[in-house]
Amino acid sequence: EPAGAISVQELKDVSPKNEDDIVVFGRIGGIQPWIKGLSVFTLVDSALTPCNERPDDTCPTPWDYCCEADLAANQTLIKVVDNHGRPLEIGAQKLLGIKELQTVVVQGKVQRDKKGNLSVLASGVFIRR
Repeated sequence: EPAGAISVQELKDVSPKNEDDIVVFGRIGGIQPWIKGLSVFTLVDSALTPCNERPDDTCPTPWDYCCEADLAANQTLIKVVDNHGRPLEIGAQKLLGIKELQTVVVQGKVQRDKKGNLSVLASGVFIRR
């Protein structure tokens, strides 16, 4: 695992530029954490509490953080890409052996779309045990 990882919220707070190198950590989650058939997933800030860690919450999909009002502000998209910057055409779960609510550290480059939305083009994904 690379040193110096920052949280998803810290990543957004520092407002990195396109192509900046970054190391970020968080939990896999969100309303739809996976993009079917692509190595793309959503990373949520670890400070947010998933439903399964809330007393008496029986939510069947705790990774969707349905109790968090500010989920959108605390998540970012991770894309495991080829040498041309395109997401690999295999599901991230199958490619990396990852699942919802796992904590991962992602090393890569910042990508901003035309609207300024931030994602990370991953060159490495490390699972915290």
